[in-house]
Amino acid sequence: MTTTTSASHRLDVLSPLWAAATGAVIYGLAMTAGGVFNLNADADDAPATTAGEIALYVGIVVAAGVIAVWLGLWARAGSPGRLAGTALGLGISAAATYIVFWSGWPLVFGAVAIVLALEHRRRVGSFGAVTMTALVLGAIALVAAAITCVLG
Repeated sequence: MTTTTSASHRLDVLSPLWAAATGAVIYGLAMTAGGVFNLNADADDAPATTAGEIALYVGIVVAAGVIAVWLGLWARAGSPGRLAGTALGLGISAAATYIVFWSGWPLVFGAVAIVLALEHRRRVGSFGAVTMTALVLGAIALVAAAITCVLG
């Protein structure tokens, strides 16, 4: 009897990298939409955004992405308890960084918190109190920060 194995080529949508990238894209779209449709609360005589400011925003979001992806990959390599704890930590971080919504951190951290909570559910079979809290905090921070980026 011969046994053959093949590599699975499925796309892992619960990857922290995809989640961080999604959070960064949502941030970019929200900030752009606020400026294009003139929905931002900035004064009409506010100076235009310069290339240097845009580079600064991109750098800040990339820093958040690196931190969130590193933590997410570290959590996924460990036990379900580590996964749940990291998801909660990122959910709390997303909520805490809402006060600096313009940085994009709540969107990136919130997206990764959501994905880690869903990965925990996939592994264990149900949400626990910790992962449900992480999921709710991450989702609320992500949505609230996106809305504030558009209107802010």
